[in-house]
Amino acid sequence: MNEFERFCSLFDQEVRHTFDYLSLLEPGQWTGIPANSDALFLGSRIQKITVSALVRHLMHTEKTWIGQLKTLAPGGVLPLPGPPAGLDTIADGKDLVEAYRLLHADNLAALARLSPETLTKELVFVDRRYTGMGFLWSVLGHHAYHLGQIDLVMRQQGTEAPEFMEWPETSRIVG
Repeated sequence: MNEFERFCSLFDQEVRHTFDYLSLLEPGQWTGIPANSDALFLGSRIQKITVSALVRHLMHTEKTWIGQLKTLAPGGVLPLPGPPAGLDTIADGKDLVEAYRLLHADNLAALARLSPETLTKELVFVDRRYTGMGFLWSVLGHHAYHLGQIDLVMRQQGTEAPEFMEWPETSRIVG
């Protein structure tokens, strides 16, 4: 398994594991506001974030970043994704999870079409230089960061989230 295959495997498992988390939510938990205290401070930008908004953010950023990677010129600047247009019409719950599943399948297909040249070209994102492959690892880190926030918000609302890294795949090497 090469580095790109390892990334694709781990990214797929992480996103599919996120679906396990989301399947446990009751309708009102999608929009529950996390408690803000000195003991649990989620950051200055996310005090009022909801699971619903986090999922839409993940959907939008992953689609945008993976979609732009192929066409970005070597040395090009990858812009910030901006607000997630069009996702606000999808109902929370099963509809949103199903939309994410479909989007994730599209993302995996787009990843499969990336060339070795795309993975090695340099790009700039928020004034940091990456290779295409290095940026993909950052996409995985971004997902894990927000999955941790989803986990915390779920636990604050009385729902025990699945164990982290107990991926759906158990019969073959994950990464």
